[in-house]
Amino acid sequence: MTTFSYWEQQGLQGVDWVVVGAGLVGLQSARCLKSAFPDARVVVLDDHAMSNAASLRNAGFACFGSAGELLDEINRTSESEALSLYEKRFLGIQRLMQRYGPDRLGFESTGGMEVFSKAESGNAHRIIEALPYLNQLLLSVQPSGAFHVCDTLPTGMDVYEKGIMAPAEGGIQTHWLYRAVREDAIAQGVEIYEGMRVVEWDESSTGVAVILENGWSISAQHLLICTNGFTKQLLPEVSVAPARGQVFVTAPLEDLPFRGIFHADQGYIYFRSLENRLLIGGARNLDFAGEETFDMSVTAQFEDHLQNYVNTVVLPGRSVDFEYRWSGIMGMDNNRNPIIGWHSNRVCLAVRMGGMGVALSSWVAEEVVRVVRGDVGI
Repeated sequence: MTTFSYWEQQGLQGVDWVVVGAGLVGLQSARCLKSAFPDARVVVLDDHAMSNAASLRNAGFACFGSAGELLDEINRTSESEALSLYEKRFLGIQRLMQRYGPDRLGFESTGGMEVFSKAESGNAHRIIEALPYLNQLLLSVQPSGAFHVCDTLPTGMDVYEKGIMAPAEGGIQTHWLYRAVREDAIAQGVEIYEGMRVVEWDESSTGVAVILENGWSISAQHLLICTNGFTKQLLPEVSVAPARGQVFVTAPLEDLPFRGIFHADQGYIYFRSLENRLLIGGARNLDFAGEETFDMSVTAQFEDHLQNYVNTVVLPGRSVDFEYRWSGIMGMDNNRNPIIGWHSNRVCLAVRMGGMGVALSSWVAEEVVRVVRGDVGI
């Protein structure tokens, strides 16, 4: 069995916080803990380089949820819960922009458009008629109006003629965002170690022994788990399930007729312009059970479905080829609110981003500190 060298043992002495997960939530939570408690030693561990779940495998959307998704959330839960979740996402994006600046994130302020198939015209009318109600509900968050009706004809898509625009949304360069978050954490004094997979821990009255796959153990005062979609591998009882999202990017295209981010099929399909390419992903509603997996493969069923959607709806009459294809694992549940709180006396959780980790990560990180300080009920 491999053992720690003397130097490795000395180097991992006196850890105050071990954070499991070097994604957007883990790194920002670590940075916030270090900022709030400057004398604390904060160490982030991850199995993979550059994380490996959703932080660098998303579609690069800075979004809060379409009008149709918000109505669905209200119907599933309540006005107050839907408003609270939307506000968390909105505030999270604002805090990312304030901390790093739009240029550093590659933010494109294009707005986000919800489009409907021609067969969905009735559903489109239902949502459009609800826009005054939704805008009033969100007035405290977006006083200038969260949604408005727009014309889809200039996009050239084969969709219903009316769409719904969310003007505050836009696209980001995901790798720029991750780099900014990582650099910020390191500058604050956070230590990041990859290739260290946590498999379990042993909690006592004096601390937590964090046990790695190779048998090594790191002693810390506290443990923060930020593993989102992979949480059940450590904590099977926590209400967060893996949800695979498959994403594809075309080869370079001539004359892409639109620019921006788009939501379709009740938000399950999402696509965007990416310089002179088209990115498209989602369609989990084809096979919810099959996509509840830790397997990060790309499957022919989803590739064929989304390629057909591009050829017939997004760029009708054109035949495109995908040059890039990948998947990421999100953390989902019927309850779409993140879990932030103490799991035990020394183990804290910040998981279940519900597919909105980009939007929620900054807000969640600040909430972690509030929980640790005891400023909120758990």
